[in-house]
Amino acid sequence: MKIIQPLSSLEACMHFNCALYSLSVGAFMWCTFSVQATSEPPPLFEIKPLVCMVKTQGQTCQMTIRVNWHHAVPENLCLYQANARLHCWESSNKGTAKLAVKLAQNMEFSLRDTNQNTLAKKTVKVNAVVSTKYRRKLKTDWSLF
Repeated sequence: MKIIQPLSSLEACMHFNCALYSLSVGAFMWCTFSVQATSEPPPLFEIKPLVCMVKTQGQTCQMTIRVNWHHAVPENLCLYQANARLHCWESSNKGTAKLAVKLAQNMEFSLRDTNQNTLAKKTVKVNAVVSTKYRRKLKTDWSLF
């Protein structure tokens, strides 16, 4: 008959640390895999150019934009200018388009799915060559002569 001797305090501590280590590694791995499985990265969304130049403030800018996007998962996505739909792609994980747009002010372009969820957005700015807000006076209001 074999006699089982109790573990010394050092051996018991080592067994406890091993169990604790295994438990913590297992929990970490579970968290890592569950986060990777549920979250996908947003699509890569690019619009060029991002600035439109007009002669004076308030003029309408007419330009052609080039849109590129890539996504990890194929989806039905549409490009919107504010709330107006410009172009759609069906069951695709990438897309390109050249579109003529008119802008009177800074405008937000967004990439949305079929449920109208915004996946990515970019703002195209309208800049004036001659700004009416900061124009310097060329002559003074008074004169000695």
